[in-house]
Amino acid sequence: MKRLLGAMLALGLVAVAACGEEPVEPAQPDLLVDRDFKVLAFDDPHDKCAECHAQHVAEWELSNHAYAAVDPVFLAMLRVGQEATKGKLGQFCIQCHTPPGMAMGQTVVTFDAIKVVWRQDLAELSVTARKGVSCDVCHSVTEVLEPVNARAVLTPDGTRRGTIKDPVATTAHGSAYSELHGTSEVCGMCHAVTNPKGSLVEETFPEWAESSAASEGKNCQSCHMPAYAGKAAPDGPERTLHRHTFVGVDVSLLPPEAFPGYEELRELTGQLLQASARLEASVDPETANLELTIENLAGHALPSGATAERQLWVEVIVTDQAGEVVFESGTVDGNGDLRTGLAAQTEAPGTDPQLVSYGQLLVNVPGLERVSPHAQTSIRVAAERDCLPMGLGGLNPRNGIEPVDFPWEANWQCNHMLRPDAVDHPVYALGPLARGKYVAHVRLLFRSLPPYFLRKLEKLGGLDPAVKTRVPTVVMAERRVPFTVALSPVP
Repeated sequence: MKRLLGAMLALGLVAVAACGEEPVEPAQPDLLVDRDFKVLAFDDPHDKCAECHAQHVAEWELSNHAYAAVDPVFLAMLRVGQEATKGKLGQFCIQCHTPPGMAMGQTVVTFDAIKVVWRQDLAELSVTARKGVSCDVCHSVTEVLEPVNARAVLTPDGTRRGTIKDPVATTAHGSAYSELHGTSEVCGMCHAVTNPKGSLVEETFPEWAESSAASEGKNCQSCHMPAYAGKAAPDGPERTLHRHTFVGVDVSLLPPEAFPGYEELRELTGQLLQASARLEASVDPETANLELTIENLAGHALPSGATAERQLWVEVIVTDQAGEVVFESGTVDGNGDLRTGLAAQTEAPGTDPQLVSYGQLLVNVPGLERVSPHAQTSIRVAAERDCLPMGLGGLNPRNGIEPVDFPWEANWQCNHMLRPDAVDHPVYALGPLARGKYVAHVRLLFRSLPPYFLRKLEKLGGLDPAVKTRVPTVVMAERRVPFTVALSPVP
């Protein structure tokens, strides 16, 4: 038991510092612990895995798993978070972004007495640690204690675990069938995050659990690791294998030449997003109301993930016969931001009263920390009612609920998302319009990060201003609706 606990602590995936605790040094900085007399260590995918599993490594190396420890937005958030919490953020974020780095003691939080700042410097990470969620991270999972906050046990003892029931013996490493790796729980360990204040800052796993996809037996891997026929290794038999690109909604925001697959992953991400929703549109000629149907086809909410950073919205531009714009919503301000009701998010707050947007707003509910857990429940329910949408979207909380930008600041969240399997029917009042012919151009748009958030990271976390120019806006669906207004508006 002592040996097992040592392994768990060395990987930092069970007993780690959270946002509200003092920083904790890794229990075994050099990973020099053993389990069943095997040394625990993470291998470099390119040095140890690519020779036999070239296809899987080639897919993984352009994925967000490989990108997790070098993402400039993540690194800027770490700088801001460690300073804002005086180091109490600890290993909370690192435990999912580079388990090897943390296990090897390379992600220690320190206080720079000269510059008077708390820091977690990842610039000197080893080559293996810089590769983030590498092959050994996933293939050494031996137990998921709870699918949230990295509550799992990793045992990188040289045995690779996966869904092949009859692995071919090899001298390269041990191989073992793992039923766990065919479940969503192995993904949920990192794709569900609750901060120590109780805010649900990432809910992808519980969203999936309430979806029809889950009840139909589809797991995360069904969409994000699609199956194909091939050989796991050159001398192996033909099998059902799974793609290791782990396509989601994020893409590399480094310069194109700095990370593999810049354009390829953008194309795959666009395809996934376009398969995630259905959009229909029509105009009632008598009322000049634009009526939409938006259906969530994903196996979780839309958007999902680190939802406070995601933006899913509808752009509507109506033009007359001369091509002049007579109505617009979902268009952006001079900085590229949606015109929500919050002055901190746009230079034109409240100028888009019919905005249809979906996402999350992290908030601080006053007094929550001063009451019992039972009382907190009722306060949080009331807070959800107080997060009133502005128009058809754009959360605008009241009664002292304060919007915040970063996950360590929040004690709750306001959600306005398309829940799993949900169908929304927003209606725009386009009139009054003069008699004539018009065209409504409707687009369902997505981006992973809003400009106002990135500008704040530039100011506080030293983010390269060029990063915000690399965030793609994906057209998930679009419709062109010609219509005619036969009656003149009532004077």
